[in-house]
Amino acid sequence: MKKWIMILAVAVAFSGMPSVQAAPPSGYNQFLKSLDDITASGAAIPIAEETAFSSPTGFAAGTINIAKSLLGSRVVWGGASPAQGFDCSGLVQYVFRQAGIDLPRTADLQFLVGRSVLRTALAAGDLVYFTTYAPGASHVGIYIGRDKFIHTSFSQGVVAIGDMNDVYFAQRYYGAKRVF
Repeated sequence: MKKWIMILAVAVAFSGMPSVQAAPPSGYNQFLKSLDDITASGAAIPIAEETAFSSPTGFAAGTINIAKSLLGSRVVWGGASPAQGFDCSGLVQYVFRQAGIDLPRTADLQFLVGRSVLRTALAAGDLVYFTTYAPGASHVGIYIGRDKFIHTSFSQGVVAIGDMNDVYFAQRYYGAKRVF
């Protein structure tokens, strides 16, 4: 939300409007409409690099490269290393540890870390959560862009790329977090 407010403030400055009025708490749709009005007026709205539709850079690229190197690793309940195999949260914990971030061991506890991200604002490297075998965040993967994520696929028995639009995952989407 802070990012949108900053973008709105910058857009207003570029459009020559004299002041910015905060959107009322119940006026989120009005706030979005005001952003549309600003872009329709031709004002430039800078987009942060992390949300741009380009190849991931920095931390996200490193994390995704680590995760991609594990594609095809076997899936084992409770696994948390290439030698053992992985379960979903073990995979995420391992990948992020290799990138320098320590996360809790289970998906539900990992969900408590970082800041929430709207599905429409997902960026490469974000963690995506699903409700599968238990209520709440019980499955996690690493978002890689274009509605794809790396996760442990128990149906395939290996670390694989999943699709957020697959009926199974679309119906079970729980939320997303950014921890970097």
